[in-house]
Amino acid sequence: MKKGKIKLITLCISLLLLISSSHVLAEQRSIFVGDLINIKVITNEYTEDELKDKFNDFEVVDIKTETDGYTVTIRTFEVGKKTIKIDNKEIEIEVKSTLKEIQEDGVYDGDLNIKENKFSFEFKYVLYILICIFIISIIILLYRIIKRRRKKELTAYKYFINQTKNIILNNHECFVEMTRLFKQYLESTYSCSIKGKTCNEIIVEISQIQPLQIILSEVEEWLRKSDYYKFTGIKALMEQKQELLEELIVIVNKIEEIKEVKK
Repeated sequence: MKKGKIKLITLCISLLLLISSSHVLAEQRSIFVGDLINIKVITNEYTEDELKDKFNDFEVVDIKTETDGYTVTIRTFEVGKKTIKIDNKEIEIEVKSTLKEIQEDGVYDGDLNIKENKFSFEFKYVLYILICIFIISIIILLYRIIKRRRKKELTAYKYFINQTKNIILNNHECFVEMTRLFKQYLESTYSCSIKGKTCNEIIVEISQIQPLQIILSEVEEWLRKSDYYKFTGIKALMEQKQELLEELIVIVNKIEEIKEVKK
């Protein structure tokens, strides 16, 4: 086995050698060929040369002098059981081969397929989330573009009629929605600015539009009825709500008829 491929495992075996009894304690672990083994010998009875003789079955890589003894670093490239004798104690070290640890029943077939790079767990899911956000953003953008195009294709009148079908009369904000649609229709049809204006301000604004003067009184009456229910707190019956919605549609139909006559 080449030195560059040697698996370095540090094994600490504490040898407690007391001067009175010279006890030796060893920790047994799996040791493989070429592993560096650190053994601490707690005694001052031996010199470094004498310690080397104790480990003559191994290659002594290093001996460090400690305050209470020595730390001996050894290794071997021979497989088998080795015995170290220190005083009346023995330390048995079994050196195993890494090749024998691999149980192989046959011959490995080489895999010539190119392995794909694997994403890390975190990056993979972050990428998926970003892709989902991107796709959702594109869908929303396309939806808005299509909606705007359809809205532009519809005339102000058709858009108004379509939206009135979506008004929920049970909603207490239905008069607010009716007024908003009517203002939007007038602004789109005559390029006036009445958004956010009161009933009186709207009448003043549209009174300057010549075609609307014919039905100005009807428009004013409808706006005042709507304001009455919006601001007095009096709840309108379902029949009253339906009636006001129908009156508004009639007013808009009359405006469309006036437009056709003026053409």
